[in-house]
Amino acid sequence: MKHFTTRRRNLLAFGLMALLVLGGCTTYTRQIVLRYDPITTTRFGGGDLYVVNPELQPPTASGAWAIGNTKDSHGVRIDTLWSGVSPAGLVQSALQRELGQTGYQVIPAKQAPALSNKVVEITEARVNIDQVSKIPQLDAVCTVSVSLTVLKNGVPVRKLHYEAKGSDLSIKDRDRLAETMLRSTMQDVMRQAIPDIVSNLEQ
Repeated sequence: MKHFTTRRRNLLAFGLMALLVLGGCTTYTRQIVLRYDPITTTRFGGGDLYVVNPELQPPTASGAWAIGNTKDSHGVRIDTLWSGVSPAGLVQSALQRELGQTGYQVIPAKQAPALSNKVVEITEARVNIDQVSKIPQLDAVCTVSVSLTVLKNGVPVRKLHYEAKGSDLSIKDRDRLAETMLRSTMQDVMRQAIPDIVSNLEQ
């Protein structure tokens, strides 16, 4: 009887440990918040600059935007990744931080004044993050695609397009992986975009 009790306790302890491990392995991000850190360190320009986001992409019925999926190791979707800010809003926020670092007085807007001197308009923004929940890791692939129009005195001077893709995996801090991937991929886009934007605004 004593042997049976000890064995049962061991099995119970093992079962609890397995549940904890498996429970930890199934954790992943369901809703993402972009905490963007600017990478620009050089001052290029100055003056008022409107960064326009016309918000062409409406939210879902829940008031959020679906920006990716979480799948299991067999490729079956098990959840949706949500953002409370639209893809264009995420891009606008990053542009505002970066262009502010360069010396502009950035004014976010849905529409620029008719005779505004310097404008960057977001014409398309796509963000997609795919997570794959495995044992014992979580894989994530993030793609950010952005199209912009640079205008001066109400006249378009350049259309620009950028895309970046990044991937990584995590065993610990699985609930931060999607946010980390979005931040680093958005930074890759801004690394390409900011010099071009400034060059076209200041020429």
